Amino acid sequence: MKTLYIYILFFYTSFANAQTLKGIVTSEVNTPLENATIIAKAIDSATKTQFTITDHLGRYKLELNKETNYTITVNYMGYESFSLEYNYQNAPATYDFILTPKDELLEEIVIDYDYQPVIVKKDTLIYDVAAFMNGTERKLKDQLQKLPGVEVTDSGKIKVQGKTVTQFMVEGNSFFGGGTKLGVENIPADAVDKVEVIDHFTEVAHMKEVSGSDDLAMNIKLKEDKKKFVFGDIRAGYGNNKYYDANATTFYYSSRFNWSFITNANNFGSQQLTYDDVNRFEGFKSVFVRSTINQQQLINLYTYLEPKTNVLENKNQFIASDIRYAFSKKWDVKGVFLMNKNWIRSQTEQYINYLQSDIISFENRWSSFNQRNRLLSGKIIADYKKDKNTTFNYNLQFAATNNNNSGNILSQNNNSNNKLDIKSNSVNFSLSQLFEYLKTINRKHKTSFGIVHSFNKETPQYNWFSNKAFLSSYIPWQTADHYLLNEIQTVNQNTIQINAKHYWIAAKKHHFYTTLGYNGTFTDLNTQNNYTNNSNWNNLEDFGFGNQLTYRLNNPFAGIEYKFLYKKFTSTIGIFIHHYQLQNTYPTQRFTFEKNTIEPEVKLGYEFNNSESMNFFYSIKNSYLDAKNYANRWQVNSFNALFRGNALLQNLQYQNASLQYSKFNIYSGINIHTSINYSQRSKNIRNQVDLNGIDQLYTTVMSNQPDTNIDFSAYASKRLKKIEVNANASLGFSTYTQVTNNIDVPSKRNSQSIGSGFKTLFKQAPNINLSYTKSFSQLYSSVDNKSYTDWFSAKVESKFLKHFIAKADYNWSKTAFQNTKTIVEQANAYCEFHKENSAWTFMLKGNNLLNTGIKNEVSFSDFTTSNTIIYIFPRAVLLSIQYKL
Repeated sequence: MKTLYIYILFFYTSFANAQTLKGIVTSEVNTPLENATIIAKAIDSATKTQFTITDHLGRYKLELNKETNYTITVNYMGYESFSLEYNYQNAPATYDFILTPKDELLEEIVIDYDYQPVIVKKDTLIYDVAAFMNGTERKLKDQLQKLPGVEVTDSGKIKVQGKTVTQFMVEGNSFFGGGTKLGVENIPADAVDKVEVIDHFTEVAHMKEVSGSDDLAMNIKLKEDKKKFVFGDIRAGYGNNKYYDANATTFYYSSRFNWSFITNANNFGSQQLTYDDVNRFEGFKSVFVRSTINQQQLINLYTYLEPKTNVLENKNQFIASDIRYAFSKKWDVKGVFLMNKNWIRSQTEQYINYLQSDIISFENRWSSFNQRNRLLSGKIIADYKKDKNTTFNYNLQFAATNNNNSGNILSQNNNSNNKLDIKSNSVNFSLSQLFEYLKTINRKHKTSFGIVHSFNKETPQYNWFSNKAFLSSYIPWQTADHYLLNEIQTVNQNTIQINAKHYWIAAKKHHFYTTLGYNGTFTDLNTQNNYTNNSNWNNLEDFGFGNQLTYRLNNPFAGIEYKFLYKKFTSTIGIFIHHYQLQNTYPTQRFTFEKNTIEPEVKLGYEFNNSESMNFFYSIKNSYLDAKNYANRWQVNSFNALFRGNALLQNLQYQNASLQYSKFNIYSGINIHTSINYSQRSKNIRNQVDLNGIDQLYTTVMSNQPDTNIDFSAYASKRLKKIEVNANASLGFSTYTQVTNNIDVPSKRNSQSIGSGFKTLFKQAPNINLSYTKSFSQLYSSVDNKSYTDWFSAKVESKFLKHFIAKADYNWSKTAFQNTKTIVEQANAYCEFHKENSAWTFMLKGNNLLNTGIKNEVSFSDFTTSNTIIYIFPRAVLLSIQYKL
């Protein structure tokens, strides 16, 4: 209660020492001026400059300190600036500014102050970070979290006005492949000058008008004294239970040569990579290449992205380097390379109920695994700009992995007890190449040509060793002291995508885009299974195991799109004609399917103003599954699960529709983002399940029963002076038919979530961030199941005694399922000592301070319910010393 009174006192003090000036900015003919910049600079005071920008109605609102005099200046492109002397002793509550046009229009605003806190130019938003900082920032992530409209998640993703940043750059060049996590957590705060946010981003300026890109890019502008020499930091830490953390970051930037280097070694669960970071090293996504290929992900990326603490041990070694060299103004080369080694030990307990098995009703399973994962990956990009209208791009990516997994499982049920040892090894390699030629012929005609080639090879091997027979209905075991089963796979896949496109800008409002293209997938898949019989190895080919498949999918297509632009409305209607030819060749059979289809697309967009828009998308598409789903003999998924594809599968047809609305208004402090998505598969492919005890046998089948999914999500926030409140909600509805034990079971899976929170935005007082979410999940199938989860989070940040910074977070969750309720609590803390202008920083960090040993997760499917106990990382406290280069 005492703490609550302290925070109330902070709120009261903050509000009592503030006053608000608001009004509108118009032209002489009373036209509202949107995005006019209003700056209040204190007179004879060290008080920070205040700023705001006008909304689409020309409205503004300035939060000013009491007992402070200001000079308030208004600027707008093409108009004379206007200044107001603001005296707090005779302060107006409202003031309307009327600006006069300049005699000569300028291309940009020039202000005599050292910085403009925010500049808005069409698709670009520019922040001067100095206007928002209070001295507690050490990394870029700390700075971004204090910029209006910017949010940084715990996983390192950046959202601006509700939209996710998809391309991250430093000084106009992609940083470590364009992912955000490495940048926000490693770039030092004192090197950052400005942050640019660019919507509808494309790297090729002369093609932006026709690219149709929806990418959101963030570009970090460095301070002048950080552009031509090395900067970075070195950190070393040690703690209880021999936990350690060593990290070094080095950055060098110049006009022609850029180099960044990051290395980290730790054994307390700190991961340097996110799924988005690693995914950028698998294949290419180009706005100028249209693809219908379902890329088969042969590299198991998740093994490098295990949760930080949902394991007992987690040792990680990571090295990454980003290099760029400009040979001339026309030609530069970029390279990104990373290596990651990861050792993980995990332990779980599962209590599984089988809902449709006549023989066994439950299984208790104890698992313990050791994993060793290694990744070496790289990307090389060469850009050649022949002239301002001609661009050549070549990209090369490669990734090589080696994953080893060993562990044991004890499976107990009302029929038997099995003790299994499991080992697996997988060596994978992938290589992708992209070539693009982009040409602006004249003002009305542009063209693009792109070709993408990818090669993937995977060679996994699996071994299951047990004291008792398993999968006995399908493997002809003989009585023995031990039972051993293995599977050896080889998968080679080549994909190719070719696109030639012509862009005709018939008029300012009318565009016609014509596309000719080809997509092809070629896969060779082989699996072999062997088992021991009286200590001798025997092949299982005669018992329905082992696959030899040559998979060929060819897809030539042609299409035309019409883009219509009228004031704030944009529409694109496209019609594409596809010819699909699928050929699957087995040792004694060959199946060929051909289909001609018309696939329409509709995109509609309406921009109410620069900060409010609505978009609609609808399409009908066809696709084919990857080769594994056509392999028509048994493959082993686990010690109690088999999978068999279907040689007669044809195309999967589905329609998608989505509607999105977003609004960000700096005047009212409102940020809203909502979306609703609908999808339906009229010709469907599902996995049929047969249960035999705890054994699960999956078979891929065609179905005329439709699948329907509807998802809705909404997020809204509102700033009230120094407090921001937010609310979020989501709904999901899915209907489908699950075939279990040859019985069609109409099923529904629904989910609901609602949450709210608030955070303070003080520059001096401590800041808190509180959030609460309640979610529900229901499955209506052969047996109905329901669960709900309450989740609460609290974060606090404070600067005290001039040189100290303290941060702490607390997370609490409760999950209820049937008659079981599980509660998990975790707390982390961080304290730092740093003297201004000193190169040294001392840090004390504690993870899982409550020493929570386990966490519970409940889940249910159409035929099982499961309660899983996960043993998690114990308490870790580290003392670290950091030196800034």
